[in-house]
Amino acid sequence: MKKFLTLAVLAVASVFGANAGNLYLGGNVGFMHKESASGEGNPLNFDKVNEFTILPEIGYNVNKSWSFGTTIGYSLTGFCNTGVSYHSFEFNPYARWTYLRTSNNLVQLFVDGTAGFGIGRFDDGGDSESAITYQIGLKPGVAFNLSEHFSIVAHVGFLGYKGADDNAYAAGKPRQGGLFVNGNDLTLGFYYNF
Repeated sequence: MKKFLTLAVLAVASVFGANAGNLYLGGNVGFMHKESASGEGNPLNFDKVNEFTILPEIGYNVNKSWSFGTTIGYSLTGFCNTGVSYHSFEFNPYARWTYLRTSNNLVQLFVDGTAGFGIGRFDDGGDSESAITYQIGLKPGVAFNLSEHFSIVAHVGFLGYKGADDNAYAAGKPRQGGLFVNGNDLTLGFYYNF
């Protein structure tokens, strides 16, 4: 995995050549354990669910207002004590518009326009079915630029649509549209700016 990541970074850096100073790498990792009353939280009525995600991110700053990038990662949802799980590979490209930046560049406010999809497997105690998720929408965020090279980035909320085929929906993935601002739509990541 380290060799693959190193090769990917070198390939992207060579493409951007002399402009590698505009490249950034980062991402986020998350784990959540959820417990819900029977009938709430997911279509299969499981009481306890573990979710793990790892989402590396790469992007390129075109100028002070516009950036383009993508997250490419893995997600695992395990339904406790059942042998049922959902594994997904996710790809979420975005265009980022920074609409406010402090004069000292410490804080910037932005909106990501994203259109992504996920391809995975829903394992139901022996049977394994393919599953697909997709989304399109806007994700507002804030970046705290702690130094020239290091930033902490948070996304809060989502405005758009998230969809899932029948197998992904059975694994608890949403079919919903609108404005979502809750703890499930908060992500925190770290960036290294070249």
